[in-house]
Amino acid sequence: MPELTGYDLLKRLKEIKGLKEIPVIIMSSENVPQRIQRCLDEGAEDFIVKPVQRDDIKKITGSIQLSKPVATTPICRKRKVPAGVLVGENSERRPRISGVTVA
Repeated sequence: MPELTGYDLLKRLKEIKGLKEIPVIIMSSENVPQRIQRCLDEGAEDFIVKPVQRDDIKKITGSIQLSKPVATTPICRKRKVPAGVLVGENSERRPRISGVTVA
């Protein structure tokens, strides 16, 4: 991401009340223990080092806990996001988080 690091994006997501409960798994080619720990301390659910292996996928699917059983979770539920977080017109299909640019 040209304007924001993954760590900065993680911090912004965890600061927003309506988004902080979403599990975040960091995937990076950097295998630096201090950076991995920093992401985990900031609220990442897990950290995977690229290239991703089959065991990595098994590990994360077992560690993610749903707050409600799948059968009772509504399939189509609108979430309210605080004003000023999303930018762009209502007609856009994908909401944008202010300050985040995806190439």
